[in-house]
Amino acid sequence: MDYELSKNSSFLIKNYGQKKPFSNFLPGIAGLYGTPMWVFYVNRGQAIASFGTRNKDNAILEFFPANKAYQMVTSVGFRTFLKIKPAGGSADKYSFYEPFRDASENYRVIQRNMEISSHELTISEKGHGSGIEVSVTYYTIPGESIAALARCVTLTNHSSHALDVEILDGLPQITPYGMNEFLVKHMSRTIEAWMVVENT
Repeated sequence: MDYELSKNSSFLIKNYGQKKPFSNFLPGIAGLYGTPMWVFYVNRGQAIASFGTRNKDNAILEFFPANKAYQMVTSVGFRTFLKIKPAGGSADKYSFYEPFRDASENYRVIQRNMEISSHELTISEKGHGSGIEVSVTYYTIPGESIAALARCVTLTNHSSHALDVEILDGLPQITPYGMNEFLVKHMSRTIEAWMVVENT
């Protein structure tokens, strides 16, 4: 079965990237004194296609409709890069690995699961030749004065030996404060000239 309802009421989708595309939002509940955040996810890549506050004019990660999000989430969404070598091994014996990247030729070996609950979303990947399992959990943080999306990345070594791993993880870009949907979609190159980062 590729679809399961677990005892804790979460919904498990095995090999989610091979299923028909779908999209949804994490719940924007923030508690009595919190600041809500919308988080748009799809069943491709590392799932999170966009997030922000209030509406599309306040996106932190640029909003794309579902048909575009399916295509772009693997390049503009969250990405993880691993540099792996056996512990104590030769310095030039590294291998590189990007979990959750489209790899249709490996879908029989690599298993990618998505688990959806009422308050969080977890994706996991295992079966890569390195023996590393990667799990990512997303949830919004209620009760805080600012809107926040939590992202927890966990690496588990299932191989028979110790590994030295370097990791680079995050977003390739974010939308600066003050941008709106019109500027991002219709004047993106012009408005880039007006962006500035201030260390305050």
